[in-house]
Amino acid sequence: MKAIFIESGLSSFEDFHDGEWLEKVAGLVKGTDIDSVVEEFAIHWWGSARAFVLPWVLVNGVYDVVTITSPVEASRQDLWNEYLKTNAFRVALWKLSEGMYCSIYYAYENLIVNLLREIRGATVRVTDRGFNKALIGIYGEKFANRIWNNSFISVSREVRNCIVHNGGKPSIKLLNMKPLPLIKDGDILISASDTRDLYNTLKPAVHEIIEESLKKITTRKVAG
Repeated sequence: MKAIFIESGLSSFEDFHDGEWLEKVAGLVKGTDIDSVVEEFAIHWWGSARAFVLPWVLVNGVYDVVTITSPVEASRQDLWNEYLKTNAFRVALWKLSEGMYCSIYYAYENLIVNLLREIRGATVRVTDRGFNKALIGIYGEKFANRIWNNSFISVSREVRNCIVHNGGKPSIKLLNMKPLPLIKDGDILISASDTRDLYNTLKPAVHEIIEESLKKITTRKVAG
């Protein structure tokens, strides 16, 4: 039986989407060759964040409706605690956290792949044997390591792979990496906080990647 790990606080599902930041990112690429690539990424991140916050919206919406018509002493957290007594709700929270973690990471990976394709003028896939070499060839080893091979991103990638391809069981590769996520009884347990941390940690990397990619596009045009 798989373990279900749910954080007990309503605040764990508060919105983490940074719309102002995303607008600035969109402004950086407006009218450039990578405009559509960044737009696709932005839609995925926006959609993932909107899905993530649904439990918080639900409970707050119910609370607001109830208290308008009949003031109560119970708090929003009290109402959340009542919802947590329903096993189906707990399972939904579990899979929502896990699913949006994978979605946020995948959008980040897809952004890098699509930017590489645009700069190189050739299709590239993460599973290609020469992917890392291609990444270094465009961005340089130091930058490539920062956006792809650092410990946090490497672990996040392997966690996503384990969830999608290994039934949520940690691979031998993951068990030899750090920092490890919570693992209990042979299952990877992704919480709402893990999803929020992933989003917030990848944000500055996204900004760097886009700025650096714009430079590479400009250099290519000048050289051409």
